[in-house]
Amino acid sequence: MTTYRLDRAAALQAVGSLVVAAAVAVFLAFVLVSRDGAVATVGWVLAGLAALLVLVAVRLAWRPPVVVRLDEHGLRGRREQVRWTDVERVDESRGLLLLTTAAEHRVAVPLAKIGRRRGELLAEVHERLNTAHGYRRFTP
Repeated sequence: MTTYRLDRAAALQAVGSLVVAAAVAVFLAFVLVSRDGAVATVGWVLAGLAALLVLVAVRLAWRPPVVVRLDEHGLRGRREQVRWTDVERVDESRGLLLLTTAAEHRVAVPLAKIGRRRGELLAEVHERLNTAHGYRRFTP
């Protein structure tokens, strides 16, 4: 099984946004916690939100999420999966790898999220499709 994760550049962009959001939450929490009543409660909630945002950012930077997995049976995305033997057409359009089955079911893989492993993914998809359908390289 081959796993393709979110490209490091995209993951670090998301981490940056999460850290900025956490910084704003910490600032607002600092201002609001010194007040009385419900306003102080909102401040503590914002402080908890900031801590949660930092934890998510660390998790995202440490181990980016899986975009797609390939094995000998098929392709599995976050919400979709398709068997190699069911694929009738493969297209690349607008930064997406589109796999269409006989039942007109389409699975889209965002190639921009794969980043520099894009070529490796495309080559592996074609190799696995050829193997599943019994094709082999022509050697004269």
